[in-house]
Amino acid sequence: MFQINNTEPKDLKSIAQCQMKCFPNSHNTKLGEQFISKSLQWFLQKENRFLFHITAQDQVIGFCGGFSPQFYGDGSSSGMLQFAFKEAVFGIAKKPWLLFHKSIRLYYPFILRNIKKKLKLTQTIAVVPQPTNYVFKQTVGLVVIGVHPNFRGKGVFEKLMIEFENRAKQLQIKDCILSVRTENLRAIAAYKKMGWFIKDENEISLTLTKTINL
Repeated sequence: MFQINNTEPKDLKSIAQCQMKCFPNSHNTKLGEQFISKSLQWFLQKENRFLFHITAQDQVIGFCGGFSPQFYGDGSSSGMLQFAFKEAVFGIAKKPWLLFHKSIRLYYPFILRNIKKKLKLTQTIAVVPQPTNYVFKQTVGLVVIGVHPNFRGKGVFEKLMIEFENRAKQLQIKDCILSVRTENLRAIAAYKKMGWFIKDENEISLTLTKTINL
């Protein structure tokens, strides 16, 4: 019934539409399909990134994207925003009131840093000297994941998580990591059920990790 697919450029629009159904109130959804499609395209640019999706009768019902940082400061959030910067600007231009929406206001510092990077007014974090006590550890981060509301509770999430681990194994990396907002209790419970453990937490988010067998 469900089929796992390697994502190709032609699939991005359908995955973007699925993501908007999964997260109707997110700031990405408010910026629009064009922005989401371009952001997802970022996963297809290098071998240390991956994106796959699940279909049922040719409908995208779930998706997942991962990323393995290569050096200090190699981040997915900034990378995706930089890659889809033009689409983000267009999204704001179409809906300027979004600048004052609470889901966007939370990201003001992050957005400002990326605007400065895009305009080359500041160095990217990657060229800033790393902390003296920093030790680079190779990991695979779960960056995006979603299950269409009509298919929740039917095993799609479990299939996505298992496939994510398979992709980590293909990269020969055993340490996996993800971040989830503290109020998303349903997601936290689901990750724990799949063998993930809370490593760090703050008022906004939790960091969960899992070590897999290669």
